[in-house]
Amino acid sequence: MSALALMMSAGTTATGLPYVHLGALDLGIPIQWFGVIVAVGVLIGATPLRRYAEWHGVGDDHIRGLLTWVMIGGFLGAHEFDVIAYQWDRIGEATLVVPRWSWFPVPLWPSNWPLVLRFWDGISSYGGFIGGGIGYALFVWWKRLPVRLFADVTMVGLLPAFTIGRIGCTLVSDHIGSAVDPNSWYAWLAMDYPRKLNLAHLAETYPGTTEFIRAWNLGLVELLYLIPVNVLVLWLAFRPSKRMPAGFLTVLTGVLYAPVRFFLDFLRPEDTDPRYVGLTFAQWSSILAFGLALYGLSRILKTGAPAEPVTRTSREMQERLRIVLREDAEAHKQDAAGRQAEAERKKAEIAKARAERDREDAELEAAERAAAGAVKPPAASAAAASAASDDDDEDDDDDADDAAAVDAAAEVAVAKPAVKKPAAKKPGGKSGKSSGKKKKR
Repeated sequence: MSALALMMSAGTTATGLPYVHLGALDLGIPIQWFGVIVAVGVLIGATPLRRYAEWHGVGDDHIRGLLTWVMIGGFLGAHEFDVIAYQWDRIGEATLVVPRWSWFPVPLWPSNWPLVLRFWDGISSYGGFIGGGIGYALFVWWKRLPVRLFADVTMVGLLPAFTIGRIGCTLVSDHIGSAVDPNSWYAWLAMDYPRKLNLAHLAETYPGTTEFIRAWNLGLVELLYLIPVNVLVLWLAFRPSKRMPAGFLTVLTGVLYAPVRFFLDFLRPEDTDPRYVGLTFAQWSSILAFGLALYGLSRILKTGAPAEPVTRTSREMQERLRIVLREDAEAHKQDAAGRQAEAERKKAEIAKARAERDREDAELEAAERAAAGAVKPPAASAAAASAASDDDDEDDDDDADDAAAVDAAAEVAVAKPAVKKPAAKKPGGKSGKSSGKKKKR
């Protein structure tokens, strides 16, 4: 054993892991590669979460709601708790950055937002746990869902996502721990940090003129520990037999993670991780998490029962879901075909009705034209009719003139005084009688 250690020591004295640091893309809002990797981890972690939830009969609406509440709460909590625990001295910083575009208002430039709103400027893993836990609790309380089952559903997705996030921490090398003796057998796990980074806590430990200082990359150390934890938790989650009580996966993860994180934080320098009553924020959070996990474990082992899955294995559930989705797709396709056929039928009926209406209009128009042609006289008859009409008009004028002449003569006759003619004398007439009377007198 000692010979192996000496061989490893001899082989690793010269060099450790090469220094790696992925920078940021400055697009007004600095796009950190670490944030991109974390986002990828969230997307990947959503896959086992969904499979575990579907296996236990959780509906798609609840899965989406749980993911939304946990992700939003986690991202908000990760930054806000980082500001409180690690960046409180920057809370009122007044340094202004000139915008890249001259027309952009200086106060509205993202780099000049208040620190509490610059969500890309620092995050804390335990802050993300706390924020995600608050989002989970609010969603479960709001929807009245099984607490223990949904805790396991959340953890099955959160643990892989957090582990992938530690890959980001490793590649940006922002969790620099204490210095490592290059002659130690485990020194090959440490990273050679350039001395020009002004790592004061390391320079004090290893003063000199060497180009590199070997120190722990705590993100890498935690990643190496989390890989077997993921294997264990996911194996317990998806094995078809000997099912553990609901909630067991969550408390088991807390029991396994919190103590290791507690001791790893002793390797963090005080200039990056300030102490509060001798411990870092993460260490106090680890104590709280470990205590809650132990209490939950005792309760679950006493009163817990396994959550009943829908099928024997998760693979069977996925096959059933694929069949259901295929049937739904075929049903949607048939419905779409039926709707299209109905639309075509209605279109044909409308076209037929329009053609019938156009035919009737044409027939009606032809009938009106025929009727108009029968009533209208030909050209010669029209001329004769016109001449006869003119003659009638002349006769009417002559009759009118004759009538006017008769009326004038009548008026003249009335105006002329009447002349009495003497009566003719007859013998033995009135004159004889008259002479006889005179004689008697």
